[in-house]
Amino acid sequence: MKKILIYVSAAMTILASCAKVDPVAETGDEISFEVAKYIRTRASGLKYEGTFGTYSWFNGTDEQMVNERVGLSDGAWRTLDNTYYWPKSGSIDFISYSPFEGTSEVAGTFPVVSKTESGYSFYYPEYTVGDTDLMYADLATCSSNVNEITDDADGTADSGFTGVPTLFRHALARVSFRIQANFTSYTDGDDVTTWELTVTSAKLSGVYTKGDCALTWANGASEWTKPEGNVWTNPSGQLEDVDLLGGETITLSDEPSDLSSLGNYVLPQALKEGEQTLELTVHIKTTLPNGRVVEEDYQTGAVDLVSISDIDAWEMNQNIVYVIKIKPTATTGGPGTEDSPEDVTITYDPAVADWDFYSRDFTIQL
Repeated sequence: MKKILIYVSAAMTILASCAKVDPVAETGDEISFEVAKYIRTRASGLKYEGTFGTYSWFNGTDEQMVNERVGLSDGAWRTLDNTYYWPKSGSIDFISYSPFEGTSEVAGTFPVVSKTESGYSFYYPEYTVGDTDLMYADLATCSSNVNEITDDADGTADSGFTGVPTLFRHALARVSFRIQANFTSYTDGDDVTTWELTVTSAKLSGVYTKGDCALTWANGASEWTKPEGNVWTNPSGQLEDVDLLGGETITLSDEPSDLSSLGNYVLPQALKEGEQTLELTVHIKTTLPNGRVVEEDYQTGAVDLVSISDIDAWEMNQNIVYVIKIKPTATTGGPGTEDSPEDVTITYDPAVADWDFYSRDFTIQL
């Protein structure tokens, strides 16, 4: 019987986008937004696109902007429905979210943004995950004096740009699967064996798609306090199965192919042993050196995600990629042989068994 061994590695990428607020003195100058310069030196190189909502408080107490819609207009990022100007003195606290929902000047219901005596909060209630990239920004404080604008939490560094840095973080996670064959051919002298591997079904089981999330920024804090484990809480939906092929098939090569981007975004959730599993069916077509063809279907059974990687949670702001490698033949080798077919060549162990001696007496009467 042939075996297919699945080797999984995972890469995590933290993705971020940002914008900034441009502070000016109160001389009729409008509060505007643009991409913060400091983000351009980061590896991700991402810039914000779309429209987002902003709330602000003067001197950390008096409400100023309420769910104002911000977008690109006439070459600048600005509030699109109302115009705001910088005060002569004091500072403004900004918190923003993306994408924009609701109506400017009316507090939104998703996320729920609030200000209390102890700080600020975002709350995402009972959200069913889909194709929307939910983002929330760090608290940004700015005054009319551009020299007071700093890039770091302790307020000691200044990048030189004239604006309030508004750094967006992803409230959800992304999970995708890539799949490849360890090898598709092997040459031994004049003999060539080839394998064609086609994934005909791929099912991910045990995924939560609904939950809620509360974030708080306490007065004097340098970051948001997130739920324990950086995962959403109270998953109230049922565990669901996901078809990672969408009715299609994939013929594998020795280079990774995208099996699926799991609905683009997933609910950040803890993984439990035996709960999140991956099942594959692979059609194996083997062309032997003598030209004969052997075909079979192989099912992996339920492969537990926790047991095949060191990832025990899909966390907020993470992009997780599972790379699956399939070996098209049975194996007897250990670690280090998974990329070579040499250990699975059919060999023989000939031997001659001893004769079994039997003696029987009989009489023939004439």
